[in-house]
Parts: sequence; structure tokens; C-alpha cells
Amino acid sequence: MLYEFLTRERETILSIAKQKAQQAHWTRITSDVVEEGWSLFYDDLTGLLQGDVTSISPENHKQEQASGVKKGKEYLRLGYAISEVVQSFSVIYQAITESASALGFEITQPDFERLNASFDTAVAEVIREFGENQFQAQQLVTQEKDQAEAERLGFLAHELRNSLQSATVTLQMIEEGIVELKSKTGSLLHSSLATMAELIDRALAEVRLRIEPVAHLRPVRVFDLLGEVGATAGAQARSKQLTLRMQSGSGIEVLADRHLLISALSNLIQNAIKFSRPAGTIQVRARTEKGRVLIEVEDSCGGLPDGRMDELFHVGVQKASDKSGLGLGLTIAKQAVERNSGELHVRNLPGQGCVFIIDLPLLADA
Repeated sequence: MLYEFLTRERETILSIAKQKAQQAHWTRITSDVVEEGWSLFYDDLTGLLQGDVTSISPENHKQEQASGVKKGKEYLRLGYAISEVVQSFSVIYQAITESASALGFEITQPDFERLNASFDTAVAEVIREFGENQFQAQQLVTQEKDQAEAERLGFLAHELRNSLQSATVTLQMIEEGIVELKSKTGSLLHSSLATMAELIDRALAEVRLRIEPVAHLRPVRVFDLLGEVGATAGAQARSKQLTLRMQSGSGIEVLADRHLLISALSNLIQNAIKFSRPAGTIQVRARTEKGRVLIEVEDSCGGLPDGRMDELFHVGVQKASDKSGLGLGLTIAKQAVERNSGELHVRNLPGQGCVFIIDLPLLADA
């Protein structure tokens, strides 16, 4: 059995891996840290192999993720960069196959599948946990008011860098044939690119709000607006096993800056996708009421926690347990709606979700 072989030949395989790393000259870390690091890498990979990640249960997956958090922090403590961790796993993988061939040990097809799955899981968890740990470290930046602008820029650059780094490492492994595109690691490429696109869209909207004090108002059909936003949002919702429903009468029109209104609605829907529970439904409804146009975005987040709901629109405030991202989406949405002579409200649905309401004047002759 492969696990017994790896346990028995541990020192031999680690020796080969270290030699390969030294010949490649890719690591900047030396001495005792290297010895401790290689042991962690090897035990991580073989431990996953022993657990057979090809048939892991949801309960064990949670334990596996908790273990990944601990290991990710340990790698950071030792001073490893994410590229060095991924490369270490790759070198150990190569050392295992070379050692098996040299020692006359035949790795069966099922064992090969378990080894590949273990490698895939180890790399995916490390990439994910590195991003989360680095984000938490970034949150320790000073909160002084006179540095607020620098902080927001730093958060944006940090998030973009993490997503780009994850996408780059994943793409490299796919190109080298180490992992397949349709795998845990491969899926990180899609999610990293989607995160970068969302961050860039929000940054551009914020810049426009700052440099263009006057909105460019034109008649806008709400039906067309929802269709344009829904084309992208629908794919994002499906990727997270969510249902997106959009409803609007074809004759509803508002006088608005189309780009700003699209930005506001997109941010609200992305926020709903992010915080809705799995298998939940997101409903986007447009209707008229007493000379006003109400565009409602209802999510399935389970309801808002205790506290003033208007704080949700403050920069950096996030009421849910998921703290990823910059906390700018709702702030940008509120500013964009107000620039269009409208208001943005939120209504809590305890135990179910919440509804964000864009309230705009109805076009007079609509």
C-alpha cells in the first residue's frame, strides 16, 4: 500500500526532495527552517493520502479545512512564500514517484488517484488559507482617519495581488500538467479572476463618483437595466448553487446615469450572491409606487445581525461572518443611487434574509 511505503521510506524520499530543491535553487530559506518545513510538507501530503480525500465526507472536509488553516499559519510563521510552498509539494510529489520507481515499488492506479487527489487538496487549501491569513494581517493596518485613503488603496492592491497570485500559480500548474482544470485547484483560477473583475469594477465606480460630481442623466428603461446586469449575475449565482430571479415591467423608466445605476445594482446583487446561503434564492423586482420606482434586491442571508442597519453603508463595515473583500460595495451603491436623486434603504427579514431597495423618481411621462 502506498501509505505504508511512504511511511517506511520517509527519510529517503525527503532526502531526494531536498536534493532536487537545492539543484533548482528556487528557495531562499535555509538551515533549520528548511528541515522543519520539509517535514511539514511531507506529513501534510501523506496525512491527506491516509485519509483518502477522494471520498471525504462533509464533516471530515470541515476538519480538513481547519487543519489547512493551522498549516497555512505555520508556513507563514516559518517565512515561506506561497510559491515556495506549492513548489515544495510539487518536488515531494516528484520525489515520491522517482523513489517508487528506483526502489521497485509499483504504485497502483487507485493509489495514483489518491496521491493526485491529496496533492490537489493540499495545494488548494494552502492557496486559500494563505490568502485569508494575509488578508487578516492586512486588517491590522492603522485606522487613523488621516490614512483612510491610503488604507483603502492598500486593501485594494492587497486583494488584487492575492487573487492574481492564486490565479498565476494555478495556471502554471495546469500548464505543467500537474493538476487538471476541472479540479479543486483548477476552480481557484475561475474564482480568482472573478474576484479581480469585481474589485476592478468597484474601484472604477468609486473613481467615477469622485471625479464626476454631476451625473449624466438620461431616460433608462429598468427592464433593459435588469437584463444587462442579470447576464453576468446569473452566471455568478449558478456557480454558487443559487437561483437568481428578476422581474420588471417593460414600461418602467427612470431619469438616471446608466453607468452609475448599473454599478449600484451590480454591487447589491453581488453582495446578495456573496452572503446568501447555499441553494438560496435571490429576487430582483422592479415596480412603481406613488410616482416612485422601487428596485428591490432580496437575498437569502438568513437576516441581519443586531445593530443599526444604516451602518452597513459605512466604509469597511461588514456585519456578516464572511469578512473577505473591502466592505466598499454597499457604500458605492448608496453613493451611486444618491447621485441619481434616489435613496437606498434596507429592510431586515429575520431568519430569512434582507431586502435592499433602490428608490428613484419615476420618469414623468413614463
